[in-house]
Amino acid sequence: MLLKLLLNSLFFLSKKVYISINQIKINFIMKKIFIFFIFLLFSFSVQAKVKSKDISFPKHFYVEQIETCPYFLGSDKFSSEITKDRIKSLLNLDWMSEWAKGNSRSVNHENLSKPMKSFSIATHNAVGENNKESINEAKKIIVELAKKDFLFNTISRKELKEKPRCWKDGNPEAPCWYHAYEFARDSFANLMIIALYFKEDLNEEEFKIVNKYVEKMYKKFIQPHQFIVDDKGFYAMGNGGIPNLVYSNWANDKKLAAKEFNFRFKNIEKVFYEDGYINNNSFRGYRGLWYHSYGLNSALGYLYLAKLWGAKIPETVMKKVTKAAEVLNLGIKDYEKFSSRKYDGDQLNNNYKKKNARMHTHQDALAIDTLMEMVVGVTLEDDPRYLELRKERGMDDLVGFNANCIK
Repeated sequence: MLLKLLLNSLFFLSKKVYISINQIKINFIMKKIFIFFIFLLFSFSVQAKVKSKDISFPKHFYVEQIETCPYFLGSDKFSSEITKDRIKSLLNLDWMSEWAKGNSRSVNHENLSKPMKSFSIATHNAVGENNKESINEAKKIIVELAKKDFLFNTISRKELKEKPRCWKDGNPEAPCWYHAYEFARDSFANLMIIALYFKEDLNEEEFKIVNKYVEKMYKKFIQPHQFIVDDKGFYAMGNGGIPNLVYSNWANDKKLAAKEFNFRFKNIEKVFYEDGYINNNSFRGYRGLWYHSYGLNSALGYLYLAKLWGAKIPETVMKKVTKAAEVLNLGIKDYEKFSSRKYDGDQLNNNYKKKNARMHTHQDALAIDTLMEMVVGVTLEDDPRYLELRKERGMDDLVGFNANCIK
């Protein structure tokens, strides 16, 4: 059918082209054009989409088998009462009240993100050491969180329509309701990753409780908008794609995983430009480089998972993300040249004062250097301010894992 449409379009290019069902007569010039169209048609057909049969879920989400990784993750363990108390603080957390203390420029997330990171690290250490006592502690906490409907009362993406946009009128002090939703969604995704670490250790009753909570959260925070993006920028957790992948892993839904990869590859192709800049991220004023590296780190983590799970990444996506890694290095070496690139789109979130500048790689991208070399073969330039600010150990909750623990 597509071939017939292409041939019909050629009729309007020349009266010397005669097309019938059984015979095609083309003069010499039109024959070249015809061959070109056939080549395009063939190119579209060979760039096959990811299919469910291509997908293979690793046991522990980002690796087949977790190993101990204290040097890069840290030493948080359930044997520490301080660590346990920090994690259990999540049971009484009022996230919407915490969020309300922030604004469009800065998110007040420490009382959510810090205990979540400790939970991830302590569980990773427990599973890596095969410490049954600590694994049981992790199970108890996640079951209690599930019973309490942790984060469920957070504003949903649907409810955001009734709220003003972030950076309203370009004001950095304006509330950003999207942050409340985004941090809840991504924290839930990280909680699912934790649950995946010890899923096989859950008994029937524990699994029933956790799975009921997972399904409830998925239906509110992920499913309604899982394949809807506004193609403005690329942000945490693969721009919302990694929560889809985590759920597909939990539910053993390979069809969903394949659909997610196909959707997100198109999203990356659209917002990552040919010259390596990223729509929105790279053009946020004094924080342009900071958010460029933030988006790059998120994309690199996503592409690593795609390779691991068996999804074939389009060549155009690899080229654009590779170029984005090179542009990060440009910004580190020559910030003025990096920031001289003009942007024609609408931009409300770039109104930063110089005193709030972040002209370095994002410190939360803990292992961006490892991901760059592993995924696109680019070495990160020396960035002293980044190295000073980033933590030596921890969990990268922008992608759900620390890439340094892969090796």
